Amino acid sequence: MHTLPRLCTTTALVTLMATSPAWADVTAEQVWTDWQGMIESSGAKVTYDSSADDGILTINDLVVTVDDVAKTNIRLGAVVLQETGDGSVQVLLPASGPIVIESGNDKATLEQRNTGFSLIVSGTAGDMTYRYAATEFSLALTEYLIDNTPSDGQQARMTLNNLAGTLHGRTTGLRQLEQDFILGKLTYALDLTDPEKEAAITSEGSITNLQSDVNVAIPENIETLSMAEAFEKGLTLKSGLSYNDIAARFTYSENGDKITGSGESGSGDIRMSLQEGDNVVADAFESVSFGPIRLRVDGDVADNDMFTAHLALDQLGARLDMGIPENFESLSAGNGDTSMPDILNAGFRVGVNLNYDGLDGAVSFVRGGEAGSVSAVSDMLDLGLSLSREMLHISSASKATEFNLESADLPIGAIRLAVAQTLQDIRIPSNTTPEPQPFTYRQEIRNLSISDNLWALFDPDSQIPRTAITYVLNVSGLGNWLIDPFSPEMNIPGNTKGELHRLTLHELLLSGAGVELTGAGDFTFNNDDLDSYDGIPAPKGDMNLKLTGGNQLLDTLVKMGLLSEENAIGLRLASGAFAIKGDGDDTIVSSIEANGKGELLANGKRLK
Repeated sequence: MHTLPRLCTTTALVTLMATSPAWADVTAEQVWTDWQGMIESSGAKVTYDSSADDGILTINDLVVTVDDVAKTNIRLGAVVLQETGDGSVQVLLPASGPIVIESGNDKATLEQRNTGFSLIVSGTAGDMTYRYAATEFSLALTEYLIDNTPSDGQQARMTLNNLAGTLHGRTTGLRQLEQDFILGKLTYALDLTDPEKEAAITSEGSITNLQSDVNVAIPENIETLSMAEAFEKGLTLKSGLSYNDIAARFTYSENGDKITGSGESGSGDIRMSLQEGDNVVADAFESVSFGPIRLRVDGDVADNDMFTAHLALDQLGARLDMGIPENFESLSAGNGDTSMPDILNAGFRVGVNLNYDGLDGAVSFVRGGEAGSVSAVSDMLDLGLSLSREMLHISSASKATEFNLESADLPIGAIRLAVAQTLQDIRIPSNTTPEPQPFTYRQEIRNLSISDNLWALFDPDSQIPRTAITYVLNVSGLGNWLIDPFSPEMNIPGNTKGELHRLTLHELLLSGAGVELTGAGDFTFNNDDLDSYDGIPAPKGDMNLKLTGGNQLLDTLVKMGLLSEENAIGLRLASGAFAIKGDGDDTIVSSIEANGKGELLANGKRLK
């Protein structure tokens, strides 16, 4: 119950705790009181000793306790809040000092160091601005105890350089937060060991020019509100995160096995928003974009087995767009009382997209002394799915994709598949309507080629032309559902599920092995006449087909023993019933016409 409001509350509070005190007033005491209230509202507890003197509030032995699966104490040491005399408060941290994290019998001590640290709180009650900066801020692990026993040789360090930001918070019936920060560089280093498992991991990395912006508005008493009430009262969450460069490398070893890896990414951008929607309670949006990306992993494992893997992407992106209806939590609870039509009728919609450019990936390995590899390259891939009450849309596209597999376990040798282009575009109405609605089915596989050893499985003497294979089917039309396509009634045999009103074949193309079939046509359908074609709406229209190379392929299949002479003759006689000779060698054409009177003709000859 109230899952989304609790999530938003937690997110906002964590953001505040990471950057500043919180909703402050002009005095040090008010800043500290509100900070405590903010921490405790997130479920944690605060203990401390304090002293006040002439506008200076000193907090000693500050401990934040989190009661979760294991009770955890975070000992932060000392904080000083000093009134500057101009209506602002300065927050002071010691230049260095310990931070202790205790959980059960485990304990970690971190040494905090900072230079050029500044945090100034200004403004008026209920409308505070925080300006913070640090030339350098670092945390380093100095002691680590497991079950009260020192674990020697553990090293961990994180350093932030050139941090600066502004946070503006105000309360006007809403708790509102606006924040922007920039971090010049973040670096980290780890060197951890586990003697019992003879395991060790080392890692180091960096992020440069990390920037973030956050805009949050949280209604008062959000914990008591439903999702609809929270958004009606102004609940909003917008955030963005970007960076210029990420680099990392690691080494992991255990019982003689060793794995090393490295990765890097160029610019990245993450955007997210959650706000009141126009036709639904809330609109949720998220997008990510990274690139270029480079990853590599090398392994030397048991029995001298080895592997190397690399992945390169010029760009990787994803996008999510959702419309969240009222009572979505109960509608999607899965209690068996709610169907997909109920959710869609309430206004739910979702759109998902995943795409990349410039894929180059491979894994090579040695196993039991035998070598093998798997590799894939692709210029681009774009996958999409969207669903609303009006339409289901599925799409995909790719270009210049190649797959290779080599392994001693393959009796036929290396396998290679390559395809120049693929395309899929399916659009289907997702609701019952009195009037016909457009639909689309388009699928393309262009220039698919396979390695000779795959051809040789059924054609060892290369008698069939080993040309690339192309398949194109592009169809559109008009139709309408009589039964909701997502309802259980769709699975009941005998139900009339919908009506087809028009079908247009824009393109049919099937080529390969020396054969090419093409076609196009257009038909309308009379749903009042279900007798002429045994329950199928009576069509009216025509379609033209052309086949080249068919006879040559039949002769070749007979010669190879894959087709009997009798079957080949039967196929030729069948084609002669509705096809005639066309222009060019080994070419037949057919013009199929349905005249709307229950008659079906091929090249002017009546078939029905």
